[in-house]
Amino acid sequence: MVLAESLDVLLRPRLAVRIPDAVYFEATRVHGAPGAEQIVEWINLHLDRVQIVPTDVGIDQQRRLEEGRSIRGLGEGAAIEVLERFVRSSSDAKALLLFEDSDIERRRAIVDQRVGLISTGDFLRELETARMIQSADYILDQAAARGRNVERQRRSGNEAATRERLRPQLEEP
Repeated sequence: MVLAESLDVLLRPRLAVRIPDAVYFEATRVHGAPGAEQIVEWINLHLDRVQIVPTDVGIDQQRRLEEGRSIRGLGEGAAIEVLERFVRSSSDAKALLLFEDSDIERRRAIVDQRVGLISTGDFLRELETARMIQSADYILDQAAARGRNVERQRRSGNEAATRERLRPQLEEP
């Protein structure tokens, strides 16, 4: 959503936004990379609703970088760590994981059932249905115009239960 200049869309459902440290680092570590500065600025503008969550995976990520080793896939691992910690905190805790990479869908079995997985495209379509944004396609078109491959996001995913769970959050005043 950063390439579409639409990060504020993440705040529309009035849910807390938690970003694992390794995900944040992957998105912002290369100064001048598309969207990196915008992400930092956006988080700083919304510290009341957006938090970077430290993880053991993030610590490992730093160590790997210092040693010159690959950090591929560590953002996903950090997201799973944050989710596991969150659902252990309360028996009625529920979370939503917004993803772009289909790899996380294949790991569904290791994510607690109280965690809904939703693609960026499905998230945008739910916001459009709830009239919180004008057009999911417009946002995807903007990202595509700036070089992002959004074809997978244009297709509806299989997580109907997650979309159903999100809808009440979109209806609250």
